Amino acid sequence: MRLAAGRGQIQGALILMYHSVGDAQNAKWLDPANHVPAAIFSRQMEFLARERKVVALDELVSTLQKGITPAAGTVVITFDDGYLDNLTVAAPILQRYKLPATLFLPIGYIDRAETQWVDQAYSAFKFRSNSRLVWGAGVATTFNLDDRAEHQAGYLAVCEQLLQAGARKRRELLDELFGQLHPTSLPPRLTMNWHEVKSLLRSYPCFEIGGHTLEHTDLSNVSGEEAQKELITCAQRLEEELGVQPHPFSFCYGRTSDSLRRMAATAGFEAACGGEGLDPVIKAPADLFRLPRVAGPASMRRFDLLTSSANTGIWRRLGR
Repeated sequence: MRLAAGRGQIQGALILMYHSVGDAQNAKWLDPANHVPAAIFSRQMEFLARERKVVALDELVSTLQKGITPAAGTVVITFDDGYLDNLTVAAPILQRYKLPATLFLPIGYIDRAETQWVDQAYSAFKFRSNSRLVWGAGVATTFNLDDRAEHQAGYLAVCEQLLQAGARKRRELLDELFGQLHPTSLPPRLTMNWHEVKSLLRSYPCFEIGGHTLEHTDLSNVSGEEAQKELITCAQRLEEELGVQPHPFSFCYGRTSDSLRRMAATAGFEAACGGEGLDPVIKAPADLFRLPRVAGPASMRRFDLLTSSANTGIWRRLGR
């Protein structure tokens, strides 16, 4: 890969996916899988500004619509979930390096300015005052959270159930989790509200807004009628709040299907990120509603290869 990247002859674009870009004060509340430290993010953006061609997502889509494969080293920057630190930390860094980005918003969480469910669960485990958790649909399992392996197993069991739940059931499960673990501290508000989203667009016009469902829903796990409602209402609410029709969409957890992609197009979106197990480099012709992404890492290790058109997706296939 490094040899191929050095030759610089492989064309194509990569889309980077970030979530939280926070400081040390907020990092303690965040699931590490969704967090890149601000200092690392700044170094990554400096590298991209110097070594790559960073374009807006809508520019990438326009290029692909013309049947043109993007030039080698083309990179798109995206953020999921509407973390408040995207405004307070990431946006000033992007502005410093004059880099565009797309922010995908889960509407319900912005409406309520509610911290993402995964970070609520993570905080409950981290600041628990009770080390015994009884959890599971049907036959429940008892986890001793003082044991490292059982702590990890319990956390994964909770997150799996929360991921699959609808909004109302998810709230019930979180209340049950808090009731069992009695955390000594609760996370602060980590998600933007609409006022802050509008402030982001006014102060940092390098940002484009896209949709990310209503309730951060795995659309592949609900009925077609519910999925269609999530997509249409997501687009409508974004237009109502921001006065512009959102062009891009991001499927939660990367999970999608042929029927869901058709629904997204019918809802008015022009392109969508999502699709598990795909090669990360995007070339023409491409399915504009199945654009793969690469998770922005929490280090600079091999960042040059990760953002190169020579990226074969080997880390994903190795499960790293």
